Amino acid sequence: MTAVRDVTPDLPRHWVLLAAAVGATLGYGLAVDPVIHSPAQLLYPVVWTAASVAALWAVRDSLGSVRPLAAAVGAGYTVLLVWTAGLLSAAVGPPNVTVHLAMPGWGPAVAYTGPFVTLRLVPFLVFGYATLGVLVALAVHQTLRATAAGFLGLFACVSCTAPLLAGIAGSLGAGSLAATLTHAQYPVATVAFLVSAGALTAVVRRSG
Repeated sequence: MTAVRDVTPDLPRHWVLLAAAVGATLGYGLAVDPVIHSPAQLLYPVVWTAASVAALWAVRDSLGSVRPLAAAVGAGYTVLLVWTAGLLSAAVGPPNVTVHLAMPGWGPAVAYTGPFVTLRLVPFLVFGYATLGVLVALAVHQTLRATAAGFLGLFACVSCTAPLLAGIAGSLGAGSLAATLTHAQYPVATVAFLVSAGALTAVVRRSG
């Protein structure tokens, strides 16, 4: 008796994950039925998310080993970005959590107000800033192996300071989650993010 082999090709795992992500996004969008004010509003989450995924994919071989100090610097850098962007701020008040079912990428957005801080979580912004934190951690890990001058030079470069300056200039700062979702000036922050992600990815790949 001859065994029949299954010749059906296996789909690459990343394609399966991409299909699942697209399906979930479309399903969420249909369920929420968001109001779209401009084409740019649709474009920002796509640009930030695509750039983040591309950057992480480009440095995937370096993700396995990062020194604790470098990881701490990357995490601190992410928090600093979120703070300067106005998504994290000091607050005093009773604990409260609200969820905004905005369009995919902008939502589901979560706002938390507690006795110490107010935190506004917009999915594509959080993913983008976390990606920059990972890239900074990798860059710090590699410069720590080189020289102290190289480590200090990393934080004098445009790739690290651009998103901080964009946040300080009020590109994303807003007094409420609703304002963050609708009235923030995202073009400057998007350019700064793309410059940062591209430059840091280049640094990591060159050093690695």
